[in-house]
Amino acid sequence: MSEQLQAVPRQLFRRPGVANPRRFVGEYCFELDGLSEMVRVRIFGSLDEEWYEVAQSHYLQPPGASGPSMSETQRYGSVEEALSDVLDLFSDGYKQAIDAGHVPDDSWLMPSREMDW
Repeated sequence: MSEQLQAVPRQLFRRPGVANPRRFVGEYCFELDGLSEMVRVRIFGSLDEEWYEVAQSHYLQPPGASGPSMSETQRYGSVEEALSDVLDLFSDGYKQAIDAGHVPDDSWLMPSREMDW
């Protein structure tokens, strides 16, 4: 069981030039069958735990997709909701490509430019 982080008051961040405070909640990893790259998902939360945001190491763009699979949701109500959305995007895109007869390939994963992974 992990230790609970000590709550930090939002007022601590109220300083000139400081914007958008958030805290790192955790990192989760998974692979897709037949692909060698590890996909990492980092979760960040508001200081008062009202919302969560996601940063991911890769996006999925299998053959036939017009662009990488990206969520339209910017903020989530829970860590589980955030992870579920990311996993659904990867799983649904993967299944559609496999069902269309494509063989899994590392080229399906597009590296993210969101963070230095």
